[in-house]
Amino acid sequence: MTLRIGMSSRIRWFAGPLALCMLGAGHAKLPPSEVPAFGSPGSSVSTTTSPGRQSQEASAHSDLLRFLFLSVEDPNLLRGYRVAILATDGVDGFDLAIPRRFLTERGALVHVIVPRAKAAGAAGALGAAGSGLAVKPGAQISVLNPSGEQDVADVDRYLDQVRARDYDAVYLPGNLALSRELEAPASATFLQQAMRAGTPTFATGNAALVLLAAGLLDNRRATGDAPTLQRLTASSAYATDAALVIDGPIYTSRDAFDMPGLMERLIGRLLARPAQGD
Repeated sequence: MTLRIGMSSRIRWFAGPLALCMLGAGHAKLPPSEVPAFGSPGSSVSTTTSPGRQSQEASAHSDLLRFLFLSVEDPNLLRGYRVAILATDGVDGFDLAIPRRFLTERGALVHVIVPRAKAAGAAGALGAAGSGLAVKPGAQISVLNPSGEQDVADVDRYLDQVRARDYDAVYLPGNLALSRELEAPASATFLQQAMRAGTPTFATGNAALVLLAAGLLDNRRATGDAPTLQRLTASSAYATDAALVIDGPIYTSRDAFDMPGLMERLIGRLLARPAQGD
């Protein structure tokens, strides 16, 4: 799969306007009593709100930049592991491209999976549910970059062609178009199957709402961006304004600044058990 989203210049992507824009974005505040003590001691992942939030955000900015330029020490670290990225039109380009590149550079097999109706230009997809056959060339979804630029990303599989149990982890990026396509029954079924199989599931930004629609956040703690926290507060979930929230096999984070911690946990969960194979 090739993501045509201007990856040739990392500085254009991550420095300047993008980082400054994100650094200036605020998060909804919840009572400190609702913030659980997730995260290991000494971790760069912030799990509490405090008067020093501005300095925490500056530190998160620095952590993110270091993460983006990490060298790949072991290109076979994740060989044999399979990760599903569940996305649709309007997906956040940063949330989609960075985890995919980070995981594939370390040897994981990463599939971008979309609902069939949302793959523009898809002509004659092959295979029945669970066949594992790839879509034909030309299947794409629209991408919205944090800078406001629009682009496209190629698709690896349709949702009805895959089985949740064939993946070692599931990741849901945020969606800048606020699409609710992934809240449909087909996506919910896939995520519910992943949960029953014990597959760790990761979501960032407003992707937590997809998990909520699938009934996976009932009586669970979760976080997300500010609008998502407001919706979680009014739901059956426990909204928590933390950088990273872990509740069982579900991991949620607020935004791109929390990507280093989210990817660290994802890799940790993958390596905690044997890979399903190449």
